[in-house]
Formats: sequence, structure tokens, C-alpha cells
Amino acid sequence: MSDATTTPVVRLDHIARAYHTGSVSIPAVRDISLEIQPRMFSVIVGPSGSGKTTLLNMIGCIDVPDSGRIEVRGEDVLRLSDNALADFRAKTIGYVFQSFNLIPVLSAFENVEYPLLLLNVPAAERRRRTLAMLEEVGLTAQARQRPNELSGGQKQRVAIARALVKEPALVLADEPTANLDSVTGASITALMRRMQEEFHTSFVFCTHDSRLMAEADQTFSIRDGMLA
Repeated sequence: MSDATTTPVVRLDHIARAYHTGSVSIPAVRDISLEIQPRMFSVIVGPSGSGKTTLLNMIGCIDVPDSGRIEVRGEDVLRLSDNALADFRAKTIGYVFQSFNLIPVLSAFENVEYPLLLLNVPAAERRRRTLAMLEEVGLTAQARQRPNELSGGQKQRVAIARALVKEPALVLADEPTANLDSVTGASITALMRRMQEEFHTSFVFCTHDSRLMAEADQTFSIRDGMLA
């Protein structure tokens, strides 16, 4: 009998996606089928323009394929209504971006708390979980600081805490170390690995970073929109 520890967290079946400019169709992802196993560091690698980010966005239910089937945690996400999909994404998937994507007018605490607000988590529980997550990423002392008062590494730690605070099954990270120096990038990589092991979360990265590639439990190589 399968369970959450053995069933793929993501299953793609013959996914294709093209972008259209006038009468020109540009294939971004061509007929990709793959399975991403749970509780792992999975890495998508490939040259710029190979379709990595498009693939990540479809896994994250941000973008919709032209054809094919996507299952996340066993849910056929393309069959969900817009509202049901938004609800599923909010509960199930966390995101970490290259450019951090923090809300500049909010403190580190408020940025991390924000996903819990969207999920209508009660105030006392929001505070408990937010403070615990800031402690996990080593930013208790910076809780009241806004993004412009934080270093790049600290911003990415806030972003990781924000992604994990709602206890998602899946965290998607698009080039999460690209804007960081090598020492900070290495510390962020180590932090994400520790968080993945501690919270049993599945991480899926797009990256050019050799340190992240070296940490991978699963690697998918993409070239010209196809699995290489």
C-alpha cells in the first residue's frame, strides 16, 4: 500500500507548453514526463532558456500546460477550479525566489507571518509558528527589521522561513542562491538541506549552482524543453 513517503509528490505526464508571439509559436517545454519523489532535494538543471522555470511554474500551479497531466500529492491539479487551485497552492506549495520577493513595507516577522494570514490561522498560532520559524533560520534578532535593513543572505533566510511556515508538502525554489556570494550561498544551501530533513519537505530547485547540484537526491536535466 502506497503512502505519502513513497508516492511521488509530483507526477508529470507528457507535459507541453509553448509561448505565442503573434503567429509564431515558441516551444518552452516539450513532452516531459517525470516523477519527483517525496522528502528529497530534487534539482532541475539546464542552460538558460531550456525551459526550467516554465517547468517549475507548471509544477507550482502558476502556469498551465497546453497538454498533459500534472499531479501534486496525488491531486490532478488541472481538474481543479480556479478557486480550488488557489486554495490547494496556498496550503501545499511554498516558494523561494532568486530575487527574494519580500514585501518591502513589512518586517521580517510580518513577511514570514503573511502566508498564515492568508490561511486564516488564529493570531496566537500565527505568532507561535512565525517566531519558531525565525528561530529555525537564525533571525530572531532581526524579526522587526524590514527587508532593506537585511543582507542578501538574511533576506533569503526570511524567504525560506516564509515558504516553510505553513508546513507545505512541496517547496519550489528558482535559482535561490544566484544573487548571493559563494559563502552566503553555501550557508543557504546548508540551511535548506537541514530544513528539508527536519520538516520532511520536498524541495525542487532550478539552479546553475554546483553546490546545490552536489546536494541533489534527484537530478533532472533539461535541454531545449526536453528531458536530456
